[in-house]
Amino acid sequence: MATIQNISNSLFDSMLPTFGNTGNGLPVWNEGQKMFISSEYESAAGNRYYKGLRFCEKLAIVETVGLYHTWSYINSIEVYVFEGKQTKLVSKRQFDKQFYDANFIKEQTKQMVKDYLHGQTKIQNAVVPMSRLEEESNSVVEKSYTSFLSEEFGNKMQDMVPLLCAANQ
Repeated sequence: MATIQNISNSLFDSMLPTFGNTGNGLPVWNEGQKMFISSEYESAAGNRYYKGLRFCEKLAIVETVGLYHTWSYINSIEVYVFEGKQTKLVSKRQFDKQFYDANFIKEQTKQMVKDYLHGQTKIQNAVVPMSRLEEESNSVVEKSYTSFLSEEFGNKMQDMVPLLCAANQ
């Protein structure tokens, strides 16, 4: 009969630290929002802020969210593309007192990606139907909503998590 070795709780202790101790400093995966949470802080007024990061192999999306008393607001959306292992900002929208609405954010992001693609096709003097630009922007944004817990979330993308979170601190 095989014996079970003593398993250390240090892994779980770093993920669920006791009050007064620090955790592992890694971003937190939020399955409900399908994004990583990082750069969380509380202002002097007691409002909380965080950055939400979702990505796929072609782009990264950063949402800046504010939690004021009982309301959640979207403060900004940023879209980045990759240049090697670096990110390059290609679009940013800021909002003032816009209630957080997941569908609104997704549609805004799709429009931002479509505008970027449209601009790039004009720079390259390529004629691409608007329907094709919409199709590509919808596809790539939808891919960024793939669950980190899913088998579809590839190992290569898993290696990107620390790099992206460090870049967006």
